[in-house]
Parts: sequence; structure tokens; C-alpha cells
Amino acid sequence: MLVVLIFFWGIQALAQTAILPTHNIPIARPPDSQFSIEPIKETKPRILDRKFFLLAGIATAATVLDVATTSHCLSTYVNCNEGNPLLGSNPSRGRLYGVSFSILAGQILASAWLRRAMPHRKLWMIPSITATAGHGVAAALNFRTMHQLQTSGSQ
Repeated sequence: MLVVLIFFWGIQALAQTAILPTHNIPIARPPDSQFSIEPIKETKPRILDRKFFLLAGIATAATVLDVATTSHCLSTYVNCNEGNPLLGSNPSRGRLYGVSFSILAGQILASAWLRRAMPHRKLWMIPSITATAGHGVAAALNFRTMHQLQTSGSQ
């Protein structure tokens, strides 16, 4: 046992006096900095994106369909009258497009304003959806009225 102890002391003494090799020994590098100290820039969501233009386009198509069917009914059938008090009972095509697209432009601007004010909510969709629903129902009623007037034979 004494021999083993002397043997380990000798190895330790040699290790302390040994000269290390002079070639480069690879040392672990610190990882590249993945985190920055700069403040995070707040990114604003896009207001006019694909969803916005899709809903605005659908509302515009419904408005065009409503105005076209109303104009066709007024020019074709004698008993056909406009029900919107803003337009009068027998409006011109220019008045139909002017009033309808002015209101639609206001609805689209309201939609853009809501999207800018509350970007992470869905309230901005309401003006475009109501325009689409209102003009879609009006166009459907125009088709129904034209069908009823055609079957009754009053042209």
C-alpha cells in the first residue's frame, strides 16, 4: 500500500513539472450573441392587405349588382320604383351610382379606420360585410321584382 501511495505522489510531481506541448489546443468559443440589447421595434400590422381588399371587392361587386339590377328594372318595367328615399322613386343611372358608391366609399373608409384603430380585432370587417349583405339582398329583391313583373305581363 505504501508503494502505491509513493507511486501516485511521484506521478503528481511529474505532472506539475511537465512541459505542455506548444501547438494550439482547441478551446471552446463562446456562442455568438443571439440576443440583442437594442429595444424591440414594434411592427404595425398592415391595414390594406389581402383580406381587406377581398372584403372591399365583394362589397363593391354587390353594390354594382344592386345598381345594375335596379337600373335595368327601372328602364324595362313601368311599374318598377326605387324604394330608397335618398334616391327618389325614379332615379337616373348616374344618381344610382353616385349615391351608392359614395356610401360604399364611406363604409370602406370606416373599415380601414377601424382596422387601424384596433388592428388585432375583427370589428373592421363589419362595414364591408353589412354593405355586401345589404346590396346582395337588394339585388335579390330586384331580381324577384323583375321576375314578378315579367310573369304578370306588365311591361
